Amino acid sequence: MVLAVEKEILRVSGLVKRFGRVEALKGIDISLTRPGVYGFLGPNGAGKTTAFKVITGLLRPTSGSVGICGVDIRANTRDAVRNIGILFDSPAYYPYLSGRDNLEVFARWSGLGGAAGTEELLRKTGLEKAADKKVGEYSWGMKRRLGIAAALLGDPPLIIMDEPTNGLDPAGIAEIKRLMPELAHERGRVILFSSHRMDEVDQVCDSLMIINGGVIVASGTTEELSRAERVVEITCSDAEKAVNIISGMSGIDKIERTGADRLRVRAPGSPAGAINGALVEAGIEVSRIAESKESLEDIFFRLTGTGFNGE
Repeated sequence: MVLAVEKEILRVSGLVKRFGRVEALKGIDISLTRPGVYGFLGPNGAGKTTAFKVITGLLRPTSGSVGICGVDIRANTRDAVRNIGILFDSPAYYPYLSGRDNLEVFARWSGLGGAAGTEELLRKTGLEKAADKKVGEYSWGMKRRLGIAAALLGDPPLIIMDEPTNGLDPAGIAEIKRLMPELAHERGRVILFSSHRMDEVDQVCDSLMIINGGVIVASGTTEELSRAERVVEITCSDAEKAVNIISGMSGIDKIERTGADRLRVRAPGSPAGAINGALVEAGIEVSRIAESKESLEDIFFRLTGTGFNGE
C-alpha cells in the first residue's frame, strides 16, 4: 500500500488538552501530507507526550480534532487507530514468548489475524535470527526493534515513535537512524517521532516541529528555521579587548564570552573576515576563528529559551 502524496495522513486542528487548571496543549495545529520523517521536539513538559497520546487515541482532547487519513479519531476511534503504528518509550511484551509469538499476539489483538507479514517485519528489523528466542532474553536494543516491528503490523501510514533510540548503544542508534527514513519513503509513510538527540534529528528528519508550553512555536526544515546570521567562534590573546572592538562594529547581534580567551559572535552575512581584520589591526592575536550557520541546538535554544534537554 503506497499512499498518494496528496492524501492528508495526519491533521490536527485547534487541539487543546487540559488537566484540571493546567493547559498542556493550547490549540496546536499539524498537517502532514507528504510521506517522510518528522521530528517533534520540545523541552521536558512542553506537551510532546500529551500530544502523542491524544493523536493515538489514548487521551481524549478537551477540544479540537485529530484526523488520521481522513478519519476523525473521536468520532471513529477504531477505524482511525488502524492507520497508526505506535512505539512508546517502554513497550510491554510477554517475556516467556518468542519475538515471533509476541508479534502474532499483537496482530490478533489488532484484528489483523495471525502471522501474515510477521516474517517480513522480523527480517526488516533485523530480528529474523532471534525470532524464536524468548523476549525475556532479548537485549534492550532487540526489544526496541521488536517494538518497531509491532508498530508496523498492518502497514499503517502513520507511525508515532516516542524516543525510539532511548537506552540504545551506538550501534543500535545507528540502526534505528538508518531504518526510519527507509520505513518512511519506501512505503509512503509518515513517521512522527520525538527525541532529545540532536544528531539523529538533524540526520533523519525531512522536517521538524518545535513545541514549547503547549504551543508549536515553529515548524520547517533546519535550514528554514535557521536565521540568516552566522555564528563566529573566536580564540584570541585578549578576549576582553576583543569584545570592545567587536561591539563597536556595525551589524553585530550578540557577543558571548565562552572562556578566558574565547568568544562567540552572532551577526548577519559572513562576518568572520571583517572581525578577524579588526582584531588583528587592534593588535590582538587571533589563534582561531571559525564561522558556521546556526545549529539545531542554537535554533532550539532561541525558540524555547532552554537547552536541548530541557535544562
